[in-house]
Amino acid sequence: MFRPPYWSHDNIKLSDNIINKLKSRLSNIELIDNHKSSYWMNQEYADQRPDEFLNERYDIIVEDIVKNVGAFNKSTYTYTYWSQLYDQGNNIGEHNHVPSDISWVHFVDVPEQKCFRFTDTQGNTLVPDGQSSGDIICFPSWLWHETIPTNEQRLIVSGNITFTY
Repeated sequence: MFRPPYWSHDNIKLSDNIINKLKSRLSNIELIDNHKSSYWMNQEYADQRPDEFLNERYDIIVEDIVKNVGAFNKSTYTYTYWSQLYDQGNNIGEHNHVPSDISWVHFVDVPEQKCFRFTDTQGNTLVPDGQSSGDIICFPSWLWHETIPTNEQRLIVSGNITFTY
């Protein structure tokens, strides 16, 4: 039986103003790999990121994740995050986030349809609970995952934590 390791971290709802601001900024980004994402802006275009106004918020969320896994006082870490806006029919194929250690997804403004799922090399999938607006799930970065085409617009923020010891 396919039982990928993952855990629910928290439910943190963002205000409608923040959600609308992020959606508006992401709407101006060219569609890449069947979704609109700030992922490609992580380094070279950091000052032009549509989600840069969320930096302090995700500093706190990531620190809390690291504390909850017991590594905050024993390790140093870096993290990256990016936002993704999926319109109806958009998805992203199987991938993982190696060489990072912990990956996370913040389901910011999502429909009832659960689009995120874990996959393995045998064709098995698992749709995790905890995909309501505000939910944050975490998982090992080596774990393969994908999203299925969404029936409605879907906004998420994802990230990776890498321990630098």
